[in-house]
Amino acid sequence: MNAKYRTTLRITAATAASAGMLSVLGLTTPAGTAAAHEVGTPHPGHLAQPLNAPHTGKKAVGASHARHWPTLRSGSRGPAVRAAQHLLTARGHAVKADGVFGSHTTAAVKAFQRRHHLNADGVVGTSTWNAVIVTVRSGSRGHAVTAAQQLLTVRGHAVKADGVFGSRTTAAVKAFQRRHHLNADGVVGPDTWNALANGGTGTTPAPRGYMLKFVKNWTAPGNSKLALYHDGRLVTSYRAGSGMGSTNECARNVGWLPSGTYKVLGHQTDRNTKIKGYAIRLADMPCHTKQGKRGITRGDLFIHSNMTKDGESRWGSYKSNGCIKLTPADIKNLFARLNQARWPGSLTLRVG
Repeated sequence: MNAKYRTTLRITAATAASAGMLSVLGLTTPAGTAAAHEVGTPHPGHLAQPLNAPHTGKKAVGASHARHWPTLRSGSRGPAVRAAQHLLTARGHAVKADGVFGSHTTAAVKAFQRRHHLNADGVVGTSTWNAVIVTVRSGSRGHAVTAAQQLLTVRGHAVKADGVFGSRTTAAVKAFQRRHHLNADGVVGPDTWNALANGGTGTTPAPRGYMLKFVKNWTAPGNSKLALYHDGRLVTSYRAGSGMGSTNECARNVGWLPSGTYKVLGHQTDRNTKIKGYAIRLADMPCHTKQGKRGITRGDLFIHSNMTKDGESRWGSYKSNGCIKLTPADIKNLFARLNQARWPGSLTLRVG
């Protein structure tokens, strides 16, 4: 394959309960107490701590006491809204974490603000953010952990959003902190919350060029999505599948695409092996398995469809041997868009 057709692909794993998509591209206990009494928290030493509790860890590198938070209000949407909703729930003001700032979220914010002697305007600004966030670390459990996990995933450090702060979450937090010039202690304190809520703006430039994102649907692998972004703006998205009905990344031939950072090895429209027709070849990737068990390296990974070698449809279903599978019409559309872009040299694939 000619060098101009090589692309670099980086993947970050995505959210557990998401309907899934590949794309470019909040809590009321009295102030001064931990969000502590969420069910399942292991012991007091592992409780999520409020922002105004002393933080024993080292100060973040480059941390600023004058933090700038995103302002959320009625009509706002997105991952920061969903995080605020989880945090509100952790603080005792339960609200559905759907990422949409509607009337129920406004009411929960006002109730939280009144309880914490803030201006009850229903807007999540700096004062409300500072009051609602809690410090979470290894061993913490609950909605605040889920909020951090979901933000980590959308910021490119994918981790399962199960509300349990384990070793993988710690590793993802440290990776995020290093990337954003924070002290990499694995603790989600005020500065790390701030960087997560802001998407790291001011520390890492917005992604340029073309990007693909694949977000896994953990309950229905064939209902996942692959999306194409340009300079951070969504161009289009496609329904996609991965795996023969299995969500196990380490299941040989039947598991779905492993999470990780990929290199694109090439693309063609007339492939004539088991994978035929339109295909984008991805580098091999080690799977992630349970601690103490040895994983395997998954090979023969593609973004492809089910066609003849000449691109004629032989469509059956979204099930695939661990690759990302699109319908013939969708992969042809993807190729057309990337052909028009002359198959850019910096194509990023993020898997979540």
